[in-house]
Amino acid sequence: MKKILLITTFLCCCHTFSQRNEIAWNKAKEAIKLMDEGKIDESIVILQECEKMDDQDYTYPYEIAYAYQLKKDYAAAIAILDKTKNYKNSNSQVYQLSGNCYSYLGKPDLAIKEYEDGMKKFPKAANLHLEKGNIFLHQKKYNEAIENYEAGIKADPMFPSNYYRLALLYLDSNDKLSGLIYGEIFLNLERTTKRTKEMSKLLFDTYKSSIVFNGNETKIDFCDVIIDDKHLKRKEIRMPFCAIFGSNFILSTLGQNDINLESLSKIRTAFLQHYFKSDYKKYPNVLLAYHKKMLDDGHFETYNNYIFQMGAQNEFADWKNNHKEDYENFVTWYTTEKNIIAIHQKNIFIKE
Repeated sequence: MKKILLITTFLCCCHTFSQRNEIAWNKAKEAIKLMDEGKIDESIVILQECEKMDDQDYTYPYEIAYAYQLKKDYAAAIAILDKTKNYKNSNSQVYQLSGNCYSYLGKPDLAIKEYEDGMKKFPKAANLHLEKGNIFLHQKKYNEAIENYEAGIKADPMFPSNYYRLALLYLDSNDKLSGLIYGEIFLNLERTTKRTKEMSKLLFDTYKSSIVFNGNETKIDFCDVIIDDKHLKRKEIRMPFCAIFGSNFILSTLGQNDINLESLSKIRTAFLQHYFKSDYKKYPNVLLAYHKKMLDDGHFETYNNYIFQMGAQNEFADWKNNHKEDYENFVTWYTTEKNIIAIHQKNIFIKE
């Protein structure tokens, strides 16, 4: 959570800097550095000085509360945060940290109340849905956890952590397809972190274990096709996305007999060609639309090697060594703002 706060405050720093006490702000940055070095008590003293210099900015008491949380003095942190909620420039992280402190104290009901109070004040705060979902996950109430992670995606479709949690849950279930989609969306929202390396390998391994070649026969095991009343009672019968994905994917495996970076890229390219003949109109998917954009711009093969690299590191290293220009061009494309995946309320992915 510290990293989230720092990203938030530094991103908005250029907009609010003129309103901040410059001396207090610079001293606070020194205090945060000390805190990261484990010098918590020293950082608290400096932050308290900053608070006296600028008693209108929530950042200083929040950081003091965070420091007490690091010291495991959760009651002290909560007391500070209760006052910090009233600051005009406070945000959802105040409720997040307060709820987490209640959770650390073994009071999940009070933690949930904090998150829910924060949601009322900050309805787009996906981090609060995430934390509420984590409470249920810890209690092994998986359906409730999923509901809250999904609510977090609806609140803020570009917040990555809810996708991450859903991916882990579904990849460990019979519905691996939803896990693959949530996981890959996560990889496109959060890049070059410890979690992305973990997810890259997990997705590749899931594809490898879910596609079985046996001579002339190929079997795929991504999900169970279940057709129920909600599909049949519609004016126009709508198949589960699992069925649409599976029918196009099995056709795309023709000519392949193993899963590696090269063959998986070819399969996924062929899949797009089948899917975008007609199915995409009735069964749109934000991730697949992003794939099509990359395919049209000539970067999809490189993207596939990049996104699954941790599952086949030696193969990726060899490929990258032989495709340096392709990789550099892809990195330029992929890091250009207009090419970042754009998820909003109208194209959001939530498991059916």
